[in-house]
Amino acid sequence: MSPSHMNPDHPLSIVDRIEAMDHALTVKELSVLHRSSPSWWYQRARSGRMGNAVIRVGGTVRFDPVLTARWLRSLSAI
Repeated sequence: MSPSHMNPDHPLSIVDRIEAMDHALTVKELSVLHRSSPSWWYQRARSGRMGNAVIRVGGTVRFDPVLTARWLRSLSAI
């Protein structure tokens, strides 16, 4: 994490916190961090709009933290 992210005067945004995670995130983890419903994440994963951010392992869905953060940032740029 860069020093600017460590500044207590500038707390991490939700997207920054997602990006800083060191593992593929579950729907439950993203729902808690992003304060959204699990179904919201499942719908986005199913739609294909998130591209390579979605990782499918058998019957489970995981999300790459860096690509998910990038995708979330692109939503705010619209």
